[in-house]
Amino acid sequence: MRIPPFHHDKSWQRFFVGVILGMLIGWLFFLYNFGYVHEKLVMEINKQKSTVENHEKTIDILQKDQDEQNKENQQKLTVQTIKINFTNEKEVNLSELTLFELKEDVESELELVKNKSIETVYSSKELLLKAVRNKIFVIGDKRYQLEVEQLTLYTTLELELSIHAAE
Repeated sequence: MRIPPFHHDKSWQRFFVGVILGMLIGWLFFLYNFGYVHEKLVMEINKQKSTVENHEKTIDILQKDQDEQNKENQQKLTVQTIKINFTNEKEVNLSELTLFELKEDVESELELVKNKSIETVYSSKELLLKAVRNKIFVIGDKRYQLEVEQLTLYTTLELELSIHAAE
């Protein structure tokens, strides 16, 4: 059995050349369209990546701002410091050391209210006042009793006290 010699026939030569040229043109068309679509998709993905990165940065900034505001609000809603003022320190005529020791004793007595919520401290303010009024502070060999004249409660607990000699 013999294979017919198609390469000598002009019609078959034109057919094979047409098939080869069709394959080349189809392949070039495929490459062009694939490259065009691929380039569009890469550009779209890059735009989406930049948008996502911008949104993530915005989210991080907003979360940091919210965390800072929460911390500030947390600090604002708690008693941070205790300030003691004596209204009659000139009339009593005590030394600076005695006044300092009295302040330190009162602050140590009220140390429990630091970093407590203002609401909690406000609800127990009568106990605070009684704790300061009923306590006799011994400094050196002298005894002193304090009377609360004014109480200011915010992030700073401020007490206006008058000093009296205890009996």
